[in-house]
Amino acid sequence: MDKSYVIGLDYGSDSVRAILVDALTGEQAAEAVHYYARWKEGLYCDAAANQFRQHPLDYSEGLETTVKAVLDARRDLAPFVRAIAVDTTASTPALADEHLTPLAMHDRYKDNPNAMFVLWKDHTGEQEAAEINRACAESATNYSKFTGYHYSSECFWSKVLHLLRADEQVRRDAYTVVECCDWIPAILTGNTSPEKAKMGHCCAGQKMFWSEEWGGFPPREFFERIDPMLLPILDTLHPNKYTCNKPYGTISKEWAAKFGLPESVIIGVGNVDSHQGAIGAGVAYKTAVINLGTSAGCMVVMPKEKLGDRIIDGVFGQVDSCILPDMIGFEVGLSAFGDVYAWFKRILSYPTQSILAHTETVAPEIRERLVEEVEDGIMRRLTEDAAALPLREDAPFATDWINGRRSPAPNQKLWGSLMGLRISTAAPELYFALVESTAFAIRAIVDHLTKNGIEIERIIGVGGISQKSPFVMQMLADVIGKKIDVSECKQSCALGSAICASVVGGIYPTIEAAQKAMCRPIMRVYEPNPAVADHFDRRYALYRAADRFTQELVKDK
Repeated sequence: MDKSYVIGLDYGSDSVRAILVDALTGEQAAEAVHYYARWKEGLYCDAAANQFRQHPLDYSEGLETTVKAVLDARRDLAPFVRAIAVDTTASTPALADEHLTPLAMHDRYKDNPNAMFVLWKDHTGEQEAAEINRACAESATNYSKFTGYHYSSECFWSKVLHLLRADEQVRRDAYTVVECCDWIPAILTGNTSPEKAKMGHCCAGQKMFWSEEWGGFPPREFFERIDPMLLPILDTLHPNKYTCNKPYGTISKEWAAKFGLPESVIIGVGNVDSHQGAIGAGVAYKTAVINLGTSAGCMVVMPKEKLGDRIIDGVFGQVDSCILPDMIGFEVGLSAFGDVYAWFKRILSYPTQSILAHTETVAPEIRERLVEEVEDGIMRRLTEDAAALPLREDAPFATDWINGRRSPAPNQKLWGSLMGLRISTAAPELYFALVESTAFAIRAIVDHLTKNGIEIERIIGVGGISQKSPFVMQMLADVIGKKIDVSECKQSCALGSAICASVVGGIYPTIEAAQKAMCRPIMRVYEPNPAVADHFDRRYALYRAADRFTQELVKDK
């Protein structure tokens, strides 16, 4: 076979990554990262209001920058690129015009957050989510059954309804809504028609109420009972959905010329980032993949005949042919994982940013170096000191829900907490407690799945934290009580997209066949320490007690 290369694109919360991959061996030929410029400045976001918006220009600029970069690094391989596939965060929708252009791309809306993409972790639609859940409970068919009988403010319709209600002018000019994972393939193929758009099956099934069981989206009457203003948007959404092994179309002449690629390059249907990460890591029956980044997603698949008609309560998604075609795909996860550690770093960095960064005591160049050195060293020193702490029953403990809880008992109203504090409590002890709390949250998910008959014999960790933090990974293994393998691949989501690209490009017949050739080996194994199991069991009991206490406090909020 001639040389065959593919490009995988992964749109995360902070940046977009592109990899150029040899489809025959899985070897990575080039990689590029683009950090969203506007997002990096904190524009259009309000953390206090749980508002997190991203400008479509951050995405389109990232597309052009990263694909050009990987091709410029290996210009000799451009003629052999067969396909490109994309994953993005989800649900991350934007109101768009009749040409699938997000409204923020128009001058009159260029600085309006309601005209931008609503990032997955935006919870401004909490009230709308509550209304949707009530409508589901009152309906003859509970349309939230495949989202664990709970519809989240992180999902599509909650966000869309909030945008429509919040801004009359935007509502008047909005023709449709486009998910980020569907918009990027539309850009690359030059598609400007909502009627011809191909929506990704995984996002539609897990975030948008789409199911074959009720013939696509729920009936118009269901949406009308929630709010009639949803109906014009519903009418523009194509009823057909496409799995990640299907082509969206062929690259447009404009983009082919811009990148220096053949006009025959196939563009794959878009997918959810955590789902592609699972594919890139080697997800399979009885093998769970946990993607550890700003949030955490646990992906599991199961043959239909093994599951039967059972519906698993409390999961974030249970969808036929999701993650892997012809398997039932489960998504569960945390609304904050790495974000918990990043929050603590921001707290500790307050004097650095507010005082040291502005001091006149030293020359500006020395001041900048000092700030950089402190910022870079905070987490490293915290980790070293926390890892050296002796295990104590009376040590501080924490809960992790600083952005609410996604699974296994969804509740976006929950808040995080630190408890058991004393006058002697030090920063490393607090960091230990926060890491422990995120490990407990993952344990709650694994316990919930196994208790409901979802077999997990192997766990593979992917994402930046799995690669960079032995302290966190060993904590996870000890708390869960299971061995955790860490994939060698640093860009598992992008690799998952590359694997799907190899299928839509005709190089492999199935995703499973592509996985066997392209998935990377295991770089490290974390074995649980049996000597600490009882200690963490007792600490986990405290975490569950704090859960009950917090839910009681917030139930009427």
